[in-house]
Amino acid sequence: MTDGLPSFSGGVGSALATQGAVLKALIMRELHVRFGRDNIGYLWLIGEPMMLATVISSVHYIADAEHGSTTLAPFPFTLVGYCLFIIFRGMFNRAEGAVEGNNSLFYHKMITPLDIMIAKGVIECLGCVSSLIILLAIGCLLDIAEPPARPLYLILGTLLITWWSFALSLIISGLTYGSHSLGRFVHPVSYFMVPLSGAFWTMSFLPLKFREAMAWNPMVTMFEIARYGQFRWASDKYMYPEYAIAVCASLTYIGLVLIRRLKYKLEIH
Repeated sequence: MTDGLPSFSGGVGSALATQGAVLKALIMRELHVRFGRDNIGYLWLIGEPMMLATVISSVHYIADAEHGSTTLAPFPFTLVGYCLFIIFRGMFNRAEGAVEGNNSLFYHKMITPLDIMIAKGVIECLGCVSSLIILLAIGCLLDIAEPPARPLYLILGTLLITWWSFALSLIISGLTYGSHSLGRFVHPVSYFMVPLSGAFWTMSFLPLKFREAMAWNPMVTMFEIARYGQFRWASDKYMYPEYAIAVCASLTYIGLVLIRRLKYKLEIH
């Protein structure tokens, strides 16, 4: 029994090292395809979402200042909501055709559709989270934002939104493979999610009857958790982390099943 342990441990370590190398190579390939090496190259990973978030947050800050209302700290309020929402938007929108567009990579037996999705998800998350950190730090220096009041809750909210987005991306990728008609619904759905996600409003803003309905939207509770982590005034009254985790786990299972079935549709086995 004990003689087998070192080889088992070595086998697992070797497999993990190989998997890590595969993911690193796929991430670098995706960065090169999307951003190239011209101008600032891979820094567009952070620069692109940072520019968008800066414009949206600044517009809200200026509009709020003109009306003389600064109780909600418009810059960080919009910044947190937008940066986390584009994690969802990026993974959700790019899931359609993600595997189909990389069919040639499956000549390499060690690369799987799941690896493709993980690499894309890592890139989206890193870019948006880095943008949030940088812009929030700049806001603190300009005295138009404050550091997170409860950092662990902000991290939890970010992780839940990333998990939710990744699980949905697996489902979309599995369902839309080879079906362009289904893929046409992906982008419209992401637009509908802008007002429904809770990224730009809180549950306390809503009438009671709408709160009860929106409480069933797991994305809303994820943004409530993130806001509770960022703002001292935020309430934990409408946070349901157990529900969000259960939904994400269920969707992840469905997504993994659909992704696993793709191997029967792929031309390369």
